[in-house]
Amino acid sequence: MAGINSVQQIVATIRAEMSSRVGKNDRRGLAMAEKPPLRSRPAQARARMSGLLQQRVAALDPADPERGRKAFRIFLESVLLAEFGEELINDPAFYAMVDQVQLTMEDDPQIAGAIAQAAQSLCGDGRTTY
Repeated sequence: MAGINSVQQIVATIRAEMSSRVGKNDRRGLAMAEKPPLRSRPAQARARMSGLLQQRVAALDPADPERGRKAFRIFLESVLLAEFGEELINDPAFYAMVDQVQLTMEDDPQIAGAIAQAAQSLCGDGRTTY
């Protein structure tokens, strides 16, 4: 799995991106802001999320040249669902939001480096490129 500093940096970037998108008067935005951070969630919930993340990444074709990018997207979806509520998994707009967040993060050279590192760690091999 990705190092804790990389994960914290990525989650902070996601929070900042989401905060800029959600208006202060949006009730869902207020609910999102009140959610406890990932590290304060029960260990059982974190373990379940981690296990599902590992299963989904393991299912990716090792020969796929987009494997690192897809692995990071799975990670990003997991973080966003954990942060903002698993009920978003059924919202088609959620996946459009994930696309936009991922593209925004990839456009930032500093974050892109952390993403590449996370993708390598997620895929569990040194040859995966992002």
